[in-house]
Amino acid sequence: MGDPDSTDAGPLLAIRPGVLLTVVGLAGGATMVVELGAVRLLAPWFGASSSVWTNVIGVVLAALAVGYTVGARLATGPRPLRSFGRVLLLGGVLAVSLPGLTPVVAGSFMPDGVALAGASRLLVWGSLAASLVLFLPIAACLGCACPLAVESLQRERGDAAGHAGGHVLAASTLGSLAGTFGTTHVFVPVLGTTWTFLGAGVVLLACGLLVHGRSGRGASSGLLLLAVGLAFAGGWTGSVRSEGPRRAIPGERLLASAESPYQSLRVVERGEGPERVRLLQVNESLDSFQSVWTPAPGLLPPGYYYNHFALPYGWTQREQGSAPGSWDVFIVGLGAGSAIRVLEGVLDPMTRLGVTGVELDPAVVRLAEAHFDLECRGDRRTIVGGLDGRAALALDEREYDQVIVDAYANNMEVPPHLASVEAFAAARARLREGGWLTVNVGGFGVEDPVVSGVAGAIAEAFGGPVSVLRVPFSRNLSLHARRGAAVPAPGTRAFGSLGAPLVGGLDRLLPALQLAGAWRVVEATPAGPLLTDQRSNMEALQARSIAIAEARLLELEARGRRPARTVANAASSEDQDRMDASRALANRGDLVGAADAAKAVRDPILAAHLQAYLAWSGGDPQGALLGAEEVIADHGATPSLLALVVDLALVVGADRLAEARLQDLERASVSAPGSTVDPAVLQRLAGEVDRAAARRSVASGALVRARAVVAAAAALLGVAVFGVWRFLRAPLSPLAAS
Repeated sequence: MGDPDSTDAGPLLAIRPGVLLTVVGLAGGATMVVELGAVRLLAPWFGASSSVWTNVIGVVLAALAVGYTVGARLATGPRPLRSFGRVLLLGGVLAVSLPGLTPVVAGSFMPDGVALAGASRLLVWGSLAASLVLFLPIAACLGCACPLAVESLQRERGDAAGHAGGHVLAASTLGSLAGTFGTTHVFVPVLGTTWTFLGAGVVLLACGLLVHGRSGRGASSGLLLLAVGLAFAGGWTGSVRSEGPRRAIPGERLLASAESPYQSLRVVERGEGPERVRLLQVNESLDSFQSVWTPAPGLLPPGYYYNHFALPYGWTQREQGSAPGSWDVFIVGLGAGSAIRVLEGVLDPMTRLGVTGVELDPAVVRLAEAHFDLECRGDRRTIVGGLDGRAALALDEREYDQVIVDAYANNMEVPPHLASVEAFAAARARLREGGWLTVNVGGFGVEDPVVSGVAGAIAEAFGGPVSVLRVPFSRNLSLHARRGAAVPAPGTRAFGSLGAPLVGGLDRLLPALQLAGAWRVVEATPAGPLLTDQRSNMEALQARSIAIAEARLLELEARGRRPARTVANAASSEDQDRMDASRALANRGDLVGAADAAKAVRDPILAAHLQAYLAWSGGDPQGALLGAEEVIADHGATPSLLALVVDLALVVGADRLAEARLQDLERASVSAPGSTVDPAVLQRLAGEVDRAAARRSVASGALVRARAVVAAAAALLGVAVFGVWRFLRAPLSPLAAS
């Protein structure tokens, strides 16, 4: 008897059209599970930014195109139903394997230990390469399903191909619709990402076994069951690995985790006793966090932008001469309530705090109640989860003393609809006369394109100046504007520089905000286009911001290619005394006084060293490094200045500059032993430079791998496109040829 695969097949047997269309609908639902769940699988390594979404969707679409083409080819064979069953089985095996494969594949393109400064290219190339490896095969298999299903149904019924194709497309679309809503609102929140993929795999495997069994061939059942067993073993391993803490650091404890329709959430705790810190991590990418908690309410340690949310209250109390009787705040992007906790510890006991907090993700609010001491109920308190901040501003009719906007999409992106002139006008409408708008924006300095764009939109909406303040030791800036009143400028009495200290220890924040480059006042709208609802170039501004930051980093590292000329410390004793006095003032927190005292230092190298130290104390390591490097280029460097430059370069991620300046420092220690730094310091710097070089090597290797995978995929896609082109040029059938 001949092989059934080689015989001409007439009408297919033993499967009803209704069953076949049901299988098609389930396959369509599984396709959407893969497409929507793919980003959730990759998020712990690459986050969930728009670039990651674009890469995943692009790979899935390309894979579906390839699958449709391959499926069309397979549909010309004698047994399309059997091929249909096989691609479903293969898709099921791949689906249940994905949770186990993802940590290995994604980890190879975004290894542990990669510094944030060097990860921007890996976020794009690595997520694209991981998407190609993980999701192209399964999406291609699912793409094969539709042509095979159309051919099988057409042969079974013996009717027109268009009639069969319409029914298959309808069933597939309905299944995709169910998969879209089910994945976002049911499967991922209830089951989690891993078990959602395992469930989709089970459905595909069941459908594949059903169709394959009805196609009249059972000889390969043992091999199929073995493949299914191995896939489940891999998926189970992946479920165990993916549910555990990722990228854990020593001393970090996982307190809770959850999956929501929007993101993956984890609550981790670090430290012990009063020094404990809890972080709400969103998608866990690069150790990012959304909210922070410490045991005592009030100001957080340096580097947390939430402290700036309390400045308007301090300025208002200074302006009025007494504590306000109440302070009503509307918070867009509540998170776990870090802003509330800071305000609770800062406000005068005579001031009653009223809060309306809006958080898009209800799961965040639930975690905040359980682990961040967020009180959602009580007098003068309204906490709403599951509502967009822009919609909440439009629905609320009350007036507030302060509106805080701290909303981000995908960890790092400012939502355009919350950063437009119209959005800030809506916020202004909720403010009392003299009320404050405070906005948190991520950027690389007060002149950053994103910061300038958002500040310009606020200035247009408020018709007045906007104060831009850099948050020390962070990539955040706080923007402040008032309705019908002026914003205090650094160095003035209203700002808090003179007279009685601000309430709640807020005056501790002020010295670093008054240094050169730490603040800016935007008086009018920028020269470029305004950010509006109808026209927002926020994504372009964010891309330009990252490009400028990378260019600055490359400029810094280029300086390392020019060896520094080392000189002995020839400063006078008077200059040494002035430097010691300035540093003493800085260590006591009086950065303004320290900067004034530093002006008396005459020796240029010693002055550069001091200015770099003051800039670092004020939270601007990159500015400190640039200033020090300029003096090194003009006047040379002492060993102590070189040591400071190495430290600063490591902080800002300029690893090659750190390596070059360490070599200069080592040469100086050989040529002038009497003027070297402490050997212990030299040993520490050498170890840190070696670790930075190792991280850079790991990141470079991951980038090379990612680009190689993308290049190979592009070549294969080119071959597929060429094949389709040749197919379209050829006669489609003997009838067409005639």
